[in-house]
Amino acid sequence: MIVIVIGSGAREHALCRLINKSKLCEKIFCLPGNYGISKIAECINLSSSEQIIKKCKEINPDLVVIGPEKFLDEGLADKLRKESINVFGPNKEAAKLESSKDYMKLFCNEFKIPTAYSKTFDNFNDSINFLENKKGKIVVKYDGLAAGKGVFVCENIEDARLACRKIFVDKIFSDQNKIIIEEYIEGKELSYFVLVDNKSYEVIGSAQDYKRIGDNDTGPNTGGMGTLSPAPILDSELENKIITKIVEPTVKGIHKKSLVFNGVIFLGIIVDNLTSEPKLLEYNTRFGDPEIQSISMRLKSDFLVTAHSVSTNKLSYANIKFYDNQKAICLVLATKGYPNSYPKGTVIRNLEKFKNDESFFIFHAATVKENNQITTNGGRVLSLVAINEDYEGCRNKVYKIADEIDWKEKYFRLDIGLID
Repeated sequence: MIVIVIGSGAREHALCRLINKSKLCEKIFCLPGNYGISKIAECINLSSSEQIIKKCKEINPDLVVIGPEKFLDEGLADKLRKESINVFGPNKEAAKLESSKDYMKLFCNEFKIPTAYSKTFDNFNDSINFLENKKGKIVVKYDGLAAGKGVFVCENIEDARLACRKIFVDKIFSDQNKIIIEEYIEGKELSYFVLVDNKSYEVIGSAQDYKRIGDNDTGPNTGGMGTLSPAPILDSELENKIITKIVEPTVKGIHKKSLVFNGVIFLGIIVDNLTSEPKLLEYNTRFGDPEIQSISMRLKSDFLVTAHSVSTNKLSYANIKFYDNQKAICLVLATKGYPNSYPKGTVIRNLEKFKNDESFFIFHAATVKENNQITTNGGRVLSLVAINEDYEGCRNKVYKIADEIDWKEKYFRLDIGLID
């Protein structure tokens, strides 16, 4: 098969690696890709939907896999399907489960999916008035896409007012603003991934994500600073609750609304400390980054076969298997200053020294090669992933290599994989 992967991050590097392992893979293109991806795929520097559609029509691939939410929100999957191209990724309407928090809440209410109580506001004054009588922690969420940075977990009402001001007055995300103000739920979180076509669904793994920039979950939210897979808190009892109370009503809703999904839905779940029950925090309509980096290293079965079966509504024939008793940890290396301002063009001097294999891999997110040097062009730059029979073995490997990478401007959390 000829496959095109859309995107340029570590998520897309992980997907390209899985596709490249398949015996059915003839050639991979990645649009636009990055330096790391260029080692296993032909990267073509195209980044607009119009350019991508034109190139896909030229190549006529057997499958297109869309990585980033931005393209799903733009309706790229719909446009490619109109050209009779198989696509792994939902249409624009289905992608609203991620791109609009308000749409997600209405969906949950309609299909009785447990989630935090919330109210939606489209102006600053009403949101501030609503906060007047609130006490303690509260969550403010920007309604649209924000690269993982649109959720404000506020310690008090003053912080919540500030978050509302940033969105409505300072317009840090866009001019078209709407917010969700949501009750804060104390508990442990996990990410749960489910493949969906128009007939069925299959689970494809879980992970625990570390969103905050600082150790012990301090500082602002990021796109993710590391993951563990499988999620340590996920036992058979909890998984059964997630499937019956969240996954199955979600898939039922997708099918009842005739949403063209044909992709993966990512359930952000919290287990309420008060009730021990899982509740849905958010949907994402694509693989998470950095979750897929850790999940992908544990996957034993042929991902290309699975992804193609999803795109052609034959998911029930897929046979998803993971390596027995293998854990994985992903450690993200970012440029100092992220998620705020940070320098670009910094040099990583010894990256070629570290060899990738089936138990360790360095996924690239924001690297280029210029003048025979590997340089950075983004905030989150590398994802180091190790698999082992226990998390301690994974931790030892990723932190050893992180320390050895010669990059003056690197930053990483020190507590990824420390289990409570």
